[in-house]
Amino acid sequence: MVERMAAHPLSLSLGAVIVFAQAAIYVCEIANIPFGTMLALNLSEPAPGGLLFAFTHYAPLAGAGFSAMDFLVSATLFLVCGLSLLSSGPAVEHYYGTRKTAAAFVLCMIGHASVAAALPHKYAFSTLSFATFLIVTSLLVQLERRETRVETQNDFRMALLFAAVVLAAMSAAFREHGSYDSLLAAVAVGPAFAVLGFVLNWKLQMRAVRMKGQGKVGNLYFVEEIDLLTRNEIQSRMDRLLEKIASHGMESLDAEDQRFLKSASRRLKPSETEEPTR
Repeated sequence: MVERMAAHPLSLSLGAVIVFAQAAIYVCEIANIPFGTMLALNLSEPAPGGLLFAFTHYAPLAGAGFSAMDFLVSATLFLVCGLSLLSSGPAVEHYYGTRKTAAAFVLCMIGHASVAAALPHKYAFSTLSFATFLIVTSLLVQLERRETRVETQNDFRMALLFAAVVLAAMSAAFREHGSYDSLLAAVAVGPAFAVLGFVLNWKLQMRAVRMKGQGKVGNLYFVEEIDLLTRNEIQSRMDRLLEKIASHGMESLDAEDQRFLKSASRRLKPSETEEPTR
């Protein structure tokens, strides 16, 4: 457990906070204290507690009293989000890193609240948007890696995604309170941000490879061309570039040629300055 916390601190700490928050919400709701409403984000009447809307999975039914059906929906929602966090959170955090994953969490919450603001009742609650973000991102990562040994995990994640969509649609359709409509916003925002973030991260990695001449893009490693050449091949290409500079000037070299020339100089310098052994 300690090793997992050190490797994936965001996923496990977020999961722990959600568990304790949900336990407190259940106790208060059963006692007819609308704690879920206190933590939910009501954009019609913003309150400080609304900033914690990501940690509640109980619909903000202020004044309606405790309902067994709402409790069941809440428990199912909490289960889907919790399992999504446990199954996909570490994989995404390992792929993006803790900082980027934390930034994605904040963006998902902002996106969820923004879309909920356009709905008639203007409520937002639960981590469902971030949960679906994690599921779709982990599926994209595994699709990129094409690892057959994780097919069972992918099937489980697909089942969680399907459950999230069905739960959002069914609760919005059959539960009277308008706050359930925000779950539809959540399952729309999460996957959209997952695809956008995955493509953007891939483009940034490709850009870094083009600039440095080496690096990693997804599951592929790129090395500099010079690392694959023999000393004679490096010397031959370097001579051609020096002749080009002598004829047309330094401006005739493109960025790739300049990078090769710089790397070749470093590569050949130790060999040229070596003293013969006696």
